Amino acid sequence: MKELFPGHFKESQENLRDVWDSCIFVFDANILLNLYRYSDTTRNEFLRLLDRIKDRVWLPHRAAEEYLNNRLTVIGQQEQSYDSTIKSIGSLKSDLDNARQHPFVSEKTMLQVDAIFNILCEELSQNKEVHTRRISNDEIKDSIAKIFENRVGQPFEKEKLEQLIIEGEYRYKQKIPPGFKDGSKSKDTEIFSEKCREFGDLIVWKQVLERSIEVDKGIVLVTDDKKEDWWEKFKGKTVGPRPELVKEFKDNANNTFHMYQADRFLELARENLGEQVSPEILEEIREVRRRDKMAFRKKQEYELLNRQKSQINHMMQELEHTRRQMMKHESEMVSLQEKRHMLEAERVEMRKYRESYPEGDHEVDMEPFMRHYSDISENYHLVRSRLEESKQRYQELQHHTMQLEHELARHMKYIEQENAADS
Repeated sequence: MKELFPGHFKESQENLRDVWDSCIFVFDANILLNLYRYSDTTRNEFLRLLDRIKDRVWLPHRAAEEYLNNRLTVIGQQEQSYDSTIKSIGSLKSDLDNARQHPFVSEKTMLQVDAIFNILCEELSQNKEVHTRRISNDEIKDSIAKIFENRVGQPFEKEKLEQLIIEGEYRYKQKIPPGFKDGSKSKDTEIFSEKCREFGDLIVWKQVLERSIEVDKGIVLVTDDKKEDWWEKFKGKTVGPRPELVKEFKDNANNTFHMYQADRFLELARENLGEQVSPEILEEIREVRRRDKMAFRKKQEYELLNRQKSQINHMMQELEHTRRQMMKHESEMVSLQEKRHMLEAERVEMRKYRESYPEGDHEVDMEPFMRHYSDISENYHLVRSRLEESKQRYQELQHHTMQLEHELARHMKYIEQENAADS
């Protein structure tokens, strides 16, 4: 059974130690990017551990590319974090400065508070400057480059990437991991590099597989990716890597595959490599991941809110267009109704005129009269038919308007609830 379903069974402690003694340690881009989010102590300890095992570390080309492409974005996020904190301190100080409203703070206490706030803001500004300097002079990037010197994989050829995109489209439809949670990225684009973004996780996975086959060694992949297309989850808890990944790895590379998040990797490094990793460092890494998870949720909520607003804007435009169409049909129906009454009245008068002449009276030529009556009757039926069509279309537009108003109210209610939750 273990042979057929390797992803559902844990390795023994003895086998796990053998894995750590011989495997290749592979790192995803998010692990390297998170180094910018750690304190100096935690980052230095992480880099020290990587340096110690650098003979067995490896970076997929796609992961290295994603790290370099996103490095400045993460630095910018950290700068914004400092700005936000300084702004919050300023806001709190402003609230406390007003001695005429609650909460009251004595002048003596405010002098002490001002001194502490000034120290805080000064230190935060200095720390922000450290991040800003990394835009052009990045010691973290230099350390990473040194550790992974000659230990970055080669890129896939364009032809291979094109085949991977075709394979990825099939895998994503079938929910085959990894990467199917990225299926919404860069849709409907003709730019090849953007098409590859959607399949970035799959490209990393294939490069890891090829590396294992090339060196004939097991892989320990360290990633802080939290999506369910990498991890098996149960009731909110992470069980381990997706069993499909373990099986695919064994079927293709005939080697063991293990996957850990950063904190678990450090815990196991402490157990299997004899490294000293403090509980404080592990807790900081978990806290960074928790904040990242909250930020990810906030981003999803923000994107959902923007989609709701976009849908509201679209529905309001459609509602306005539909109402204009209804007004047009209302005007048309009034005009057709008047025209139908006029034609009906003319038909009645002509019938009366025709009946005033006795049958068989050959002195009056009725043929032109009958042709005219036939034309009016034909026009009358045509107007009546157009009137029925206009009424039917008006009813359809009326029904569509009611649906739009109902949907609009639902979306507006959602936005009101979100705004109330944020206030």
